[in-house]
Amino acid sequence: MEKFETYTNYRLFLRDFYISKKKKNPRYSYRTFCKAAGITSPSLYSEIAEGKRNLTSSYLPAFIKGLKLTEAQGRFFTALVNYNQASTDKEKVAYLEQPVLVSSIQYEYYSKWYHSAIRELACTLDWQDDYKKLAKMLSPRITVKEARKSIKLLLQLGLIKKSENGRYKQENPLISTGMDISSLAVRKLNDTLSTLGREAIERYQPTERNITSMIAGVSDDSYPLIIKEINEFYQRIMSIVSADNKTNRVYNINLQLFPLTSKY
Repeated sequence: MEKFETYTNYRLFLRDFYISKKKKNPRYSYRTFCKAAGITSPSLYSEIAEGKRNLTSSYLPAFIKGLKLTEAQGRFFTALVNYNQASTDKEKVAYLEQPVLVSSIQYEYYSKWYHSAIRELACTLDWQDDYKKLAKMLSPRITVKEARKSIKLLLQLGLIKKSENGRYKQENPLISTGMDISSLAVRKLNDTLSTLGREAIERYQPTERNITSMIAGVSDDSYPLIIKEINEFYQRIMSIVSADNKTNRVYNINLQLFPLTSKY
């Protein structure tokens, strides 16, 4: 069974919990759990674990008791239940921003577009801790306070490191969050970057940007081939920028592929 705090789906935790208990004690059953939790319906546990019904707030305390969770684990379990059962992205984001569910500084990195931009800028610009200069370089501009908080965040996450000479350099640690949790934050970031892409049409001259689009009919056979080409394209771009030691501007490369019709 995985470590409790690593779960991003409470139903999976319930299934693993029951299997683990059953392996240790073959006589353990749903009735055993329900008796310990003070629940009269022996089928409730399996119905919730299998996704046939939701875990309501009225049964939450009983489940926390039956699972024998600590106070801190109970708060995590409650937040996870609320997150998993939220019906809209807006609700999911609201629960996601609770520090008990996921590290707030990890989520913050994806929630603001300029954090990733500053990670590039701070390591290629000789700004000598001049936060006013750093903030001014961003387009659209951000405040000095936002620039200062961004550098602090990047240092906390280990994404950048300050060298003895005062310059910053990039580090490459793994930002660990649950797959569905991090995808929500990334979705929020992509939405913001798409907005910046639209604004770039008016903000920059055609010589400073490249915005193209193509509409084409695609089959189920061709779609994975296109995805493969996109991934290889990104790898080629990464090779180009990795070999570039004369950086003087930070760009966003935002390539989108999405359907405009239903399947036919």
